[in-house]
Amino acid sequence: MTQEELATLLGVSIDAIGKYERSVSFIRGDLEHRLSERLDWTREEILACRGEWESRSLQPNQARYRLLDNAMVDQIFDGSWRNASLASIAMAEAELSSLPDEMAPNVDVFSPIYESFREHWGAIMADGEMVAKWTLPFLLPEDEALFRAGRLIEADLSVDTLRRPILPGSYFGYCPALIVRPGHEAAASLLLTSFVDFLESLANRDVYLHGLGTISVTSSGAQICKDLGMIRLGSHCLDDSFGVWELPGSAIPKSVFGRRSALLRRAYSEIHKP
Repeated sequence: MTQEELATLLGVSIDAIGKYERSVSFIRGDLEHRLSERLDWTREEILACRGEWESRSLQPNQARYRLLDNAMVDQIFDGSWRNASLASIAMAEAELSSLPDEMAPNVDVFSPIYESFREHWGAIMADGEMVAKWTLPFLLPEDEALFRAGRLIEADLSVDTLRRPILPGSYFGYCPALIVRPGHEAAASLLLTSFVDFLESLANRDVYLHGLGTISVTSSGAQICKDLGMIRLGSHCLDDSFGVWELPGSAIPKSVFGRRSALLRRAYSEIHKP
């Protein structure tokens, strides 16, 4: 929902909603019952949210992290989302410089994908620099099978080999990049929020994931997969140390995404009823 809709629902100003989103302030105690009554939050979720906000508010650098949007693209990238996508690929190249060509963040492969599937990626900025990002294109069934077998080659991906979720249905999401630069771990919370927002926008159109997959190529990447509750399916054919991971759609209600979003928890629980 928009800031205006949420402000109306909670009975606060739009400016207040903006402050909540930027962790400048937290919803005051006498309004917490509205989170329960109007957004279906549990008491535990409200307390967890307050605890997370209090932790972030103690970090002086937290406020400088911002989700990349049109205004920032105008300011930093001369109004060009293509330039922004090139910056995201450059960041991946810098963080993952030792990958084999088949799995490297190739500009020729990913720039057209980022431009064609603009809504399928998000990035976090700090002081005019990109410090974190996620990407989630949807695979064709044959490429999903290759992924599960540990034989998906990212260099073979293209705009024409990815699915576009125009119609309601079930899709397989593949994440070729989930990056948080060292020293910017505080940006992870906002990055996760933007990813949850994307999943919610899909669910509102009756578009769901029957699986969410990724390939870990570093030890820190494998740890992120574990933290997200993903299951390791096996190793990749290029390197035994590369892990193939999946979060089944049926696991989303109890995952970190379901815990952060009542909408996702309800929607995925409904479609995966026994």
